[in-house]
Amino acid sequence: MKLVLLGAGNVASHLATALNEKGVKICQIFSRTEIAAQFLAEKIGVQYTTHISELCHDADTYLYSVSDSALPDLISKINRPNALHIHTSGSTEMEIFGGFTENYGVLYPLQTFSKHKAVNFAEIPIFIEGNNEFSHNKIYEIAKILTEKLHFINSADRKKLHLSAVFVCNFVNHLYTIGSELVQDAGVDFEVLLPLINETTEKIKTLSPREAQTGPAVRNDQNIIKKHLKLLKNKRDLAEIYELISEDIYDTHKR
Repeated sequence: MKLVLLGAGNVASHLATALNEKGVKICQIFSRTEIAAQFLAEKIGVQYTTHISELCHDADTYLYSVSDSALPDLISKINRPNALHIHTSGSTEMEIFGGFTENYGVLYPLQTFSKHKAVNFAEIPIFIEGNNEFSHNKIYEIAKILTEKLHFINSADRKKLHLSAVFVCNFVNHLYTIGSELVQDAGVDFEVLLPLINETTEKIKTLSPREAQTGPAVRNDQNIIKKHLKLLKNKRDLAEIYELISEDIYDTHKR
């Protein structure tokens, strides 16, 4: 397999490193951002380009790891109809490749990636989809190099999966940011919350999230809720966020 990786962001960087370590021949990195492309290419010892016209012509696989908004334009400009084309997006349908190539599909790793935080791909579930038997088998072969945790999913269900990931990862992380601001108002470092965060994470390994729920909202403790809302009164929209989440927690458990 001779692979061109399109993208040099968080996901692309981790995929490039992992595939390279597993012996996959990455012949080229493409990115419109030269600094990012050069950094990643030098890290794994391959060539890079910022020009579509200079893309490797004899690659059999083109792996797109770019933003969803950049995908349509990029796909339309890469004229490699005989190669296998794969994207890594959680929310973009496989058929975005339709009309541009005969073989295509999706390789979606369900994980949060930051460039300077290593991940173990063996622990990451990967969801794959192919438009035909050839594409399906080839994408399966690539994904199996990275992990044994492979799942087959169609585009419609992958969008729902990605939505759930936004809630449990991106939104939760933003709540950590809010918690960090509030605990610093009390003159305490964020690290005092880490045992609480760790226990919450550990608990849902043996209990369902619904069973693990605690706090004033699930008890509908209006006395505490009103005190909290008063503290949040002059903090942008935090009182509204607190109230909406508290109401949804109560309504969920009331059912």
